[in-house]
Amino acid sequence: MQPILLKNTCLSCHNATKRQVGPAYVDVAKRKYSVAELIQLIRSPKPEHWPDYSTPMPPMPQVTKEDARKIALWIKSLAK
Repeated sequence: MQPILLKNTCLSCHNATKRQVGPAYVDVAKRKYSVAELIQLIRSPKPEHWPDYSTPMPPMPQVTKEDARKIALWIKSLAK
């Protein structure tokens, strides 16, 4: 997963387990978004879903749908 996250600059703002500029992936997983919702949110974020973060995530249309799907499935796998 690391190469996909690095290629798409995800790790500039997100971490698997710790809050950074953006929420930790484990916290995103707790929201129970569907894979389709996660793909949509990667490409066209909804900052209003995370009002306690001062820097809104920019749209990421350059992330391919296949990469977004892999990221979404990985995020879902982090749900406990």
